[in-house]
Amino acid sequence: MDRVGGTDATEGPFESLRTPATAADLLLVLAVPAALLAAATLPLSVRRSLVFEYADPTLYTATVSAFVHVGPGHLAVNLAGYALVVPVAYLLSVANGERRRFRVAFVSLLVACPPLLSYLNLAIVRTGGSAGFSGVLLALYGYLPLALATHAERQFDIGRRRTTAPLLFFVGLTLITLLTLGAVATYGVTVPYRGRTVAVGHVITATLVGLLAALALVLALYALSATGERGDWRERLRTAADRAGHFELAVVGLGLFLMLPLATFPVDPVVGGRVLNLYTHLLGYALGFIASYVLVVVESEWLGPP
Repeated sequence: MDRVGGTDATEGPFESLRTPATAADLLLVLAVPAALLAAATLPLSVRRSLVFEYADPTLYTATVSAFVHVGPGHLAVNLAGYALVVPVAYLLSVANGERRRFRVAFVSLLVACPPLLSYLNLAIVRTGGSAGFSGVLLALYGYLPLALATHAERQFDIGRRRTTAPLLFFVGLTLITLLTLGAVATYGVTVPYRGRTVAVGHVITATLVGLLAALALVLALYALSATGERGDWRERLRTAADRAGHFELAVVGLGLFLMLPLATFPVDPVVGGRVLNLYTHLLGYALGFIASYVLVVVESEWLGPP
């Protein structure tokens, strides 16, 4: 029987879903939107009291504010993003035999990211507060590069996960940086300083341009390292296209990975009178990938393959 990437070439990506464990996973995944919807039923005054205030931070609001939305539009956008990101990440993990790794990453990010992202917001001196699930959503999105890289290696024998995952992460970071640069260049950024407002858009623009140059260098170095991979890439891609189910799942996952930043890092960050916290989005993406990637490295080095 033919095998590709160490798996049965005739086996579909969803065969492993037909187990009792899938029901438990479904309950785990659905618990988050259930919690967000339950929080939305609280009186508006209660929800506003749960916002993480930068001038009066507490550990309690740092944790619960991620599950609270003041407006229905904000909640709807985050639920829609969750409905796209999490099922795709889960299906990729199941297809690759990494159901347990998904659970560990999923629960860890849900627990650690809300307070961590809240307190990292205090690094930027400003008034106001933050609430909403978007930062944690971007952390879950940060798991996608690893899931896609694992799928490419195991199902199509394309690349190596420990190389391809960082490459995808930097591709996403480059796209995010370009979108953020557009937002900063168009609308500028101001910060309070000694009782007055100071424009710092030019400083951030220069920083983002430097970051783009560094990212371009990183991507070029990764591309050069990929030329040393063994085998014919065109033949591998043809073989991948023949793997019904696995190929379509990879295309959907890659498309989602490239398209989600367009919604979460819009050039116009003012939506419905509310300014999107692009800083938290970026932190969430980086933390989600780093935590997931470190988990893989630690497990591979200490525990062996799953």
